Amino acid sequence: MADSTNIHPLSARRRALNIIWTAAGEYGFDPVFMAFTQDGEPDFYMDSIIGYVHKWYDRSVMEELFDTLALSMLKETFDGLLWIALENCTFEREVKERPVLSELRTSCAETFFRQQLTRSRQQWMAQNSLVYALQEARWRTVLGKAPGLVNPRENRLFGELAFHGDMTAEEISNRFCDILRRYFHFDRECAVRSPLLKVRRKIDHILSRALPSKVMRAEDLSFGASDITGSGLITARKGKDHLLSAAEEQNNRIYIENCFGLSLYNEMDSAQTEHELCTGNHQNCHLYFTAGERGSSGISDALIRKTVADAKLQAERNRRHFQEKRRIYQNSIRQLAAQIENALLVYPQPLKVRSRMGRLAPGEIWRAVRLGDERVFTDTFEEEEPDFSVDLMLDGSASRLQSQEVIAAQGYIIARSLHLCGIPAQVYSFLSLRGYTVMRLFSSYTGNETEERIFDYFAAGWNRDGLALRGASHLMQASPARNRLLILLTDASPNDDRKIPANPSEGHYVSRDYSGEAGIEDTAAEVRALRKSGIHVMAVLNGEEGSTEAARKIYGDDFARIGRIEDLSNAVGLMIQKQIEQMRM
Repeated sequence: MADSTNIHPLSARRRALNIIWTAAGEYGFDPVFMAFTQDGEPDFYMDSIIGYVHKWYDRSVMEELFDTLALSMLKETFDGLLWIALENCTFEREVKERPVLSELRTSCAETFFRQQLTRSRQQWMAQNSLVYALQEARWRTVLGKAPGLVNPRENRLFGELAFHGDMTAEEISNRFCDILRRYFHFDRECAVRSPLLKVRRKIDHILSRALPSKVMRAEDLSFGASDITGSGLITARKGKDHLLSAAEEQNNRIYIENCFGLSLYNEMDSAQTEHELCTGNHQNCHLYFTAGERGSSGISDALIRKTVADAKLQAERNRRHFQEKRRIYQNSIRQLAAQIENALLVYPQPLKVRSRMGRLAPGEIWRAVRLGDERVFTDTFEEEEPDFSVDLMLDGSASRLQSQEVIAAQGYIIARSLHLCGIPAQVYSFLSLRGYTVMRLFSSYTGNETEERIFDYFAAGWNRDGLALRGASHLMQASPARNRLLILLTDASPNDDRKIPANPSEGHYVSRDYSGEAGIEDTAAEVRALRKSGIHVMAVLNGEEGSTEAARKIYGDDFARIGRIEDLSNAVGLMIQKQIEQMRM
């Protein structure tokens, strides 16, 4: 099938969502599946069925069933079989209230066979797949014909997948799992442990992707507002594991620009930066640097407009939260600034200056010959001004949705304290969407007056920590100081939808998910690379968020967990003091 992103991806996806939401009678939820025809357009009937499944069957039971199938080596096949079963029982239940559904079903069946006429030779080669055979049998019966299945096993399986309209979600789940056990020997625990899992998934995907019309797991982003927290959010499904076309790449870049603002760099500079940084584990990924500034042209896509509006609402919540707790936060700023000042007094930095006496500086002799300047020697003294800068990087992934106001406040406290101590500071957040790691710059080394822009922080999507650290290294090149310190506010849980490419030279013959141990290992490697280049790296974890074990693997002993906001100034102050001491060594 043609992927929906090839033909107006945003509008096609929006139409599919509207169909699903209308059928479900509920708007704003993130469907696990969407249906598209061969030409990339929404499949009206099957998208309606997806919505009716949400309407009629217990959501938690169905999601648990979907998640169980996702663990299988035959995930694509099992998904297809389940939707053959769900289509039948959901149709039987909904048609009682909506008789017109019979006409839509018939039209869908006719379209299925009409599209066979335009199929390529490669698509025909895939027609004997099990899902295709049973899907064809279903639409034949809808048109009043015999199923046409020759294989007795397939014929029996097709009969068992004719789920009736009176079944509950629990009955659907139990019966379908029993079918998988008897026909495919599917065992959840065995599927999880199998080393062939990823290879089989790739093969299964290739065999099934040529279907003329198919329900697919949602691979795009959706936008909404949390009914519990009221927080603007962006959630994302795991992305594609193949190269995108030039058109898809361009669509994705426009999408990112509309959501987060204009890029700080032109296309040539962006391409050069990606050429240097998006390598190895981050091959085929992108880096996008922005200050959040928006162009003069309006945004036509309703979902993106809603995302921008939700981001503004979150910024208002961040500022309101700070004002409500202003006394506590201002006290934290005073305490942290005092601790940093004390650290600077204890560990002043040596400064070399030109002098009329001291150690001869050969490189300055020309000044005496040409300019008559006698200051061709160097002398050192303990400088009063610090010679280091601090970069503060805020994890902006969806895992921080419940802590957005607190993280924004913490970022402001640290940045403001550094400013009061005369230390150049730069603040930005990071998150990843559609293969883009977005670095949102709030405040630069020379822009202390823009510190309040930190309250524009909001959480969304994934977090590819390793690539973000490379992006931080790039931004830190603008530092006016000799010594550089990077502080991350993070949960030490890297997790991105774009996989780590296969690397046979290191024993990785298939791509790996960027999460768990693989994500931790990559992030730890990037931290080591930063430290090797002379950048000091430390991390701050909030409350119970994040794993102490993972943080230790990534940052060693250079991290602190903050239980209460009152603990922030003391913990960060001690860590900065430690880093200043190391700069003296």
